[in-house]
Amino acid sequence: MGTAIGQFSQFLLSERNASPETVRAYLREVSDLRAFLAETDGRDPEAGGGGGWKSVTVADLRRFFSAKCPGLSASAMARKISSIRSFFSFLVGQGLIPGNPAAGIGAPRRQARLPGFLPVDEVMDLLRALPREGERQLRDAAILELLYSSGLRVGELVSLRREDVSLEEGTVRVSGKGRKVRIVPVGEKALQAIGEYLASRESHGNFPGSSARDGLFRNLRGGVLTARSVRRILDEALRHAKIGRRLSPHGLRHTFATHLLESGADLRAIQEMLGHASLSTTQRYARVNVSHLVRAYEAAHPLARGGRRS
Repeated sequence: MGTAIGQFSQFLLSERNASPETVRAYLREVSDLRAFLAETDGRDPEAGGGGGWKSVTVADLRRFFSAKCPGLSASAMARKISSIRSFFSFLVGQGLIPGNPAAGIGAPRRQARLPGFLPVDEVMDLLRALPREGERQLRDAAILELLYSSGLRVGELVSLRREDVSLEEGTVRVSGKGRKVRIVPVGEKALQAIGEYLASRESHGNFPGSSARDGLFRNLRGGVLTARSVRRILDEALRHAKIGRRLSPHGLRHTFATHLLESGADLRAIQEMLGHASLSTTQRYARVNVSHLVRAYEAAHPLARGGRRS
């Protein structure tokens, strides 16, 4: 990896405290720009010839985005532009270039989309229909119970270690984005499911020599469970429960937040449980349906039907 890009990688990891996934995404976009310039102009800005990164102009970047962005969604285009802008901002901060050529390139407005979620009755159907006989089934049930109970990101879930879960206190210690650690409550059903899974694992003598620092959820070979595996587990559970809609593991996180908000939970508390830095992010995740607003209005407004009277 070239010098400037390598320094940028270290900056993201050490000073920005970015997650490995974020670092990979940023470096992918910057490396794509480097390859584009080498292919179209015959100059590699990392090699130092032709002025290096100093030689990159706004016109170069506009050509790059015109070539690479057709067909991309607004959010994908915004991420690409943001990555390139952050890279050049880093170079300016290091004194490697005099100005940021990407500063004046506007990103498209991201469309605010409400995330998908399941209503309460369908979540109950999903969880009740989970088979819980063998070790694999107990593991899958524990995974889905925990995702809905605590609103974890799938990356947070697969990174959990046995020592992160306290069955006695009913909490889980989560390492979230930016490596920020938070403590999240776990519901009774999820605690029971996790306990049954661990008891089955230990009674069968699987993964001998494992310690509290080992992964909580393992695949059948004893390796780390992946986010893709969790997606397959959820897809299979939805089919088994005959729920006719698709939902990602992140959708269970949205479901968790929505159900808490609709039941009257404080938005700040939901923000803390989800690990959001900004309250506006929580407001986007936690959908409030119309019937919930109508019930709140009718119960509170003096002139609403059934509301308080002055």
